Amino acid sequence: MEKENLEELVAALAVSLPSTNILYKITSILEEQTSRSIILFVFESLQSLYIIERWAWQVLSKDFQEWINEKSYIDLFHAIHLFNIKLLSNHDEIEFDIKTSLLIPSSIDWIDGILDQIKSSNDTFLTIVSLWFDVISYLVHEYSEIRDTSTIIYINNRLGRDFLMTNEYQIYLKQLQEPHSSQVIFTPKQLFYLKTCSFSLHVYLCSKSQQFPFTGEQIIKFIADNYSQMILVQSYIVDSWSKELLSCIAHLIALICSCCWWGDEKAKYIKMLVSSNDLMYDHILALIRIVSYQPFHQCISAQWYNDETLLIDAILVFLYGTLEIRDIRCFISSQTNLFATLLVIAQTSSYDRICICAYGFLAEILTDEQLKELNISENISGFFFDILEQAWKDPTKRCKTIPIPHVLKGMFISDN
Repeated sequence: MEKENLEELVAALAVSLPSTNILYKITSILEEQTSRSIILFVFESLQSLYIIERWAWQVLSKDFQEWINEKSYIDLFHAIHLFNIKLLSNHDEIEFDIKTSLLIPSSIDWIDGILDQIKSSNDTFLTIVSLWFDVISYLVHEYSEIRDTSTIIYINNRLGRDFLMTNEYQIYLKQLQEPHSSQVIFTPKQLFYLKTCSFSLHVYLCSKSQQFPFTGEQIIKFIADNYSQMILVQSYIVDSWSKELLSCIAHLIALICSCCWWGDEKAKYIKMLVSSNDLMYDHILALIRIVSYQPFHQCISAQWYNDETLLIDAILVFLYGTLEIRDIRCFISSQTNLFATLLVIAQTSSYDRICICAYGFLAEILTDEQLKELNISENISGFFFDILEQAWKDPTKRCKTIPIPHVLKGMFISDN
């Protein structure tokens, strides 16, 4: 009965101005879905869901002034977004093809229609469209094989050209250098630039795509000064970070990390961030202060790529990359407080990629004798056999995107 009702309701979306009653009924049906019911609901109502998702993109791409003051529209957009998050959170029962066909827009015109309104839009519109692009970024993070599809390429080319490499991005980034940034109310436009755009570009540039108007070197040079100063200032007051500040910083670090890993010379790109070795040491110490903040460790999630998970992941990957620079490798190896942090993260993190990176990091910076003293080889062996068993059972699944060197370095510990 629910399927028939939804089919009748979505048919009314073809009308230029569907009634408030219709929109509220669709909202109610979507909100009723739980992580358990969504599987059957998707299969029974797939065609109706296609219509709803495309309707949302179409409406968002038109003049937002036509609907922005209608509560029924706002409520439905939020209901669709929450439904999409539940869809993404289902890793096994709902197929990849269904997720991509529902969540990725089928028309470039819809993307242009939305992005062309960003600079003149209001807060409500910016909040909603940020949610829409964040969903796509989560999807790309989960399924890396879609990074090189034409729609994803187009979205990120526009975000890079029209938002990242702009004066507005620099202005918003510079504002984060203020020690009291956490007490500032972030505007939706600031969050769109620093969080949403950075998130999308981070997961896209991980593919080392050549189909982009800028190089990793150009991006780093463009934001390096404001970025490095922001990290230094904020690293001393981590306990005061607001949720919004945490989100912006996590996505900025991840973006820088992707840019450094884009080329074949990571050391060269990393050195571009700061102008001298002393400043590089300060930058590394700042990142160590951030990654050592224990409340972040408690929020690492195995099921969802939340801001804390992204932050710890990005910092560890970046620091791991700095080991290729000889002087920095010696400096990091002298930071005994980092050893303790890495060990705690490796043994307690629920996110496999972070565990492997932490174990691999320990294998790089500790001597054989130090590794033996840790007496953790049994735990590590069990962990890595579990990872290999998962890969053996489902060799086509690529959710973790774990670099092979991290796996090998981490496994090295279990042999000592």
